[in-house]
Amino acid sequence: MTTQPRRVLVVDDLADWRTTLRGVLADKGYHVDVAASSEQALQTLESAAYDVALIDMRLEDGDEDNKEGLALARKIRIRWPKVRIVIVTGYGVTDDIRQAREPDAAGQILAEEFVPKSDIASLLKTVQRLLP
Repeated sequence: MTTQPRRVLVVDDLADWRTTLRGVLADKGYHVDVAASSEQALQTLESAAYDVALIDMRLEDGDEDNKEGLALARKIRIRWPKVRIVIVTGYGVTDDIRQAREPDAAGQILAEEFVPKSDIASLLKTVQRLLP
């Protein structure tokens, strides 16, 4: 019996970053799809089951107050609760990330991990840990 590769969805507004992550993860045997926006990510999630979603916290790079990635993570957590969520950001640790890692009233956390965008090695280790 052959095992299907684990599926990872990368959501980021930067095309270079999507391409880089797709290549790194595919080299490790994961099936990787990418989305450039929340809307595209939700459409992609409708079409296939994913094990992990790597979501950029700010899906509009020019807007430093943008937290669209966190809003997307909340939608995914509600609709697809088994998808493991990793928030990726090029910015420092924020209160938003801390809150995303704390359990809500039902005991669920929004994001399993926070990984700096600049640390691809840690990102890969996180995915490997979440998908043994």
